[in-house]
Amino acid sequence: MFSRLATFRSKEAAAQKGKKLDHERFSSQNLSTEDDNSLNDGLYCSLKSMPAFRSTPEAYFDEPTLQCSNASCTSSPLSHRNSTLESIKSLSSDASQEGLTSSSRQSEEIIISPLVLLPYEEAEEQFLEDYESYFLHLAVDNVRKDQYPMLDMREFIYLDYATCPLYSRFQVEQHMKFLLDETEPFGLNYIVDQKFPLGSTYTDLLCHHILNILNTTLDDFSVVFTPGLVSCYRLFTEMYELQKRSLILVGLDHHGPVQHILESAAQCNVKVGGIPLKERDLSIHGNEMHKLLRKQGWSGQGSGLMIYSTQSLSTGMCHSMSWITSAQQNGWKVLLDVSCSLPMINIDLSTYQPEFVIGSLHHMLGYPSGLSFLLVRRSSHSISRKKGSRKLQFIEYPEIGKAVHVVTEGENLTAHTFAAMNFGFEHLESIGMVAIQRRVESLIAWLIKTLKSLRHKLFEKPLIQLYGSLDVKYRGSILAFNILDPTGNIFPARPVQQLALRSNIVLGCCSLIDAKNAKLLHVKSYWRMENGHLDLSLCNLEVLRLSLGPVSTFSDAYRLVMFISRFRDEKYMSIIAASYAEEIENEC
Repeated sequence: MFSRLATFRSKEAAAQKGKKLDHERFSSQNLSTEDDNSLNDGLYCSLKSMPAFRSTPEAYFDEPTLQCSNASCTSSPLSHRNSTLESIKSLSSDASQEGLTSSSRQSEEIIISPLVLLPYEEAEEQFLEDYESYFLHLAVDNVRKDQYPMLDMREFIYLDYATCPLYSRFQVEQHMKFLLDETEPFGLNYIVDQKFPLGSTYTDLLCHHILNILNTTLDDFSVVFTPGLVSCYRLFTEMYELQKRSLILVGLDHHGPVQHILESAAQCNVKVGGIPLKERDLSIHGNEMHKLLRKQGWSGQGSGLMIYSTQSLSTGMCHSMSWITSAQQNGWKVLLDVSCSLPMINIDLSTYQPEFVIGSLHHMLGYPSGLSFLLVRRSSHSISRKKGSRKLQFIEYPEIGKAVHVVTEGENLTAHTFAAMNFGFEHLESIGMVAIQRRVESLIAWLIKTLKSLRHKLFEKPLIQLYGSLDVKYRGSILAFNILDPTGNIFPARPVQQLALRSNIVLGCCSLIDAKNAKLLHVKSYWRMENGHLDLSLCNLEVLRLSLGPVSTFSDAYRLVMFISRFRDEKYMSIIAASYAEEIENEC
């Protein structure tokens, strides 16, 4: 393996020499500036508002010594451990007794205990031996260096693609070229209600890209474009006629925009229930799920609508697509949400054909913001305008009319918006969807195995609480986790996220369960865990969320584990707890 890797690195170095001149040429163009926040940073625009990053952290952030360890990997059931305040009070008290305060921590050198990782070069060699599918797609590393240069120049570890995807240099260059060379002056490039050939061309191309990545065509699905994901759910709520005394089934870990459907259901006297999950690993409880799918509406006729996500935005769990077929066989309509799954997860609509599909192009491409899509299966529903209105509606007979619709909701969707999205797809396709998915699968598998092996220095207690199954076939591109203190309590997520940022590592942070969704779902009555009702206090539990993207690397994963390993030392954790307790006290 070493000789293969060395050969690849040698070729890579030679290729980079040829790219150096291109980089200098690009830097000298009008698009570039000397400001680190310029567009050709190749980073998502929200990074402009972030503080300056230090490539050399303070002494107490020194990397730990690396050494082998035989710590075993254990499963981690979902349990509501005592969180935040108890852990903070206990640890900050320990810090006070030892005379370690936030003001003295910078001069205090923390010696981190040996880690379960090999030195980086050896760890990378071992990783490439264990995950050959990643090795076969090492060329993606070159794309990262060429299209996202500031990641490596700043030693920046970006692990929050679920919130803000990164865009590439190619996307920006092509979009600017399009604006300068192909568009009409004064911004007169509106798509809706104008017979504008350029707009129609890019709209049709975008439809092709979306349907192609989902392995389907316009023969099977109509496409509706909206300005954003919230607009897409709002539009679906307006178009889909909820039948009184029918049922809606949805996952409690579904993300916020589904609230539009749930609120409408409450007004229409529609019964809402939750998809039953096992307490142990958050996978779907098969027996309970079958019982719910066989359940009919209050009137004794028909079933209802199942809202199903290919990947949970909060936990990262990927449930089997076969539940789509099971639901349809029992008379349910299915709305499939793919908004936080593409392009990292393979979704095949030629095998599973839900009636409706919702997705977000922003979460796929990162640039420009907004623009989502709703797919409607033509064999089950057609789309038409309501009589005397511009609003769209679903009619339950096969679609024979227009296959593509654009809904603006007062926002102008122009030709350059659709063009920019097409450039984003061209970039992803140049990397290769299979390459992206195989790399993400390998990295997630390594992270699960490695994070579960981390132990506290004292008593060898588990350091990490992972949420969801440890089986990689149920995982996508997202992992939710918390750090545990030596007593097993959950260490607060926010200070960990802030410390990670100071080390140039961007992590997400979210509630494990959306509190508003839980309330709308009447969780005490309908959403059952394997061993009883869901503990509603989990709605207030904040978790750290890492999410991988098209150009995530082993180096990203390795450096994250290096950072987390600092918390293996109780003395270090006590200092952080004391600082956080002081910060909370000052805010009060």
